[in-house]
Amino acid sequence: MYDWSFSVVWDYRVVYIQGALITLQLSLLAVLFSLSLGLVVGIARQSQRRSLSFPAAWYVEIFRDTPLLIQIVWIFYCLPILMGVTLSAFWASVVALSLHMSAYVAEIVRAGIASVDKGHIDAAKILGLNYFQIMRRIILPQALRRMLPPLVNNFADILKLSALASVIGVYELLHSVENVIMNNFRPLEMYSALAVVYFMLIFPVAFVARRAELYFAERF
Repeated sequence: MYDWSFSVVWDYRVVYIQGALITLQLSLLAVLFSLSLGLVVGIARQSQRRSLSFPAAWYVEIFRDTPLLIQIVWIFYCLPILMGVTLSAFWASVVALSLHMSAYVAEIVRAGIASVDKGHIDAAKILGLNYFQIMRRIILPQALRRMLPPLVNNFADILKLSALASVIGVYELLHSVENVIMNNFRPLEMYSALAVVYFMLIFPVAFVARRAELYFAERF
């Protein structure tokens, strides 16, 4: 029988706290950048101009159809060689997560825009509104209600995917705990506690996403 000893988790509680803070910092930056970039790419995807929609479509396919792990490693190791741009492990992870998740955000934005009744757009054109005015005043306010639940789900996904940053040495939760395990040889207790910490971080976000989905489903 294995001799469980969860007191070791308490002894290393600071490691969990510091790792969780770095994970949250990494995730929040990735959320901010992916939302900004995804909004631009999503709008470009819906553009009638091929010069905008075609590159945006390829952007989405490239970052959705390649593994995030490969993207993190490529940005960290290959970017300095090919372009002379050197990023720290933390910022390489932020960039990779942002680019990867912005492709999913772009599809959410595209679907939200496409769901708006075209009659509203035609009416706005008759009133003399230009493309940007129609987008800002007519389309995006309506589309946002449909986009909000999946966007919140994306935040939960980013929190989970941030663990991949450990492969290039970012001291987020997973990497911090793995370093401790090499010293105390208590993987079962440490990984079990790690799962609980991730649950505590992700469950509130997932709960908000479900509540938002129910809220908008009942009212719209």
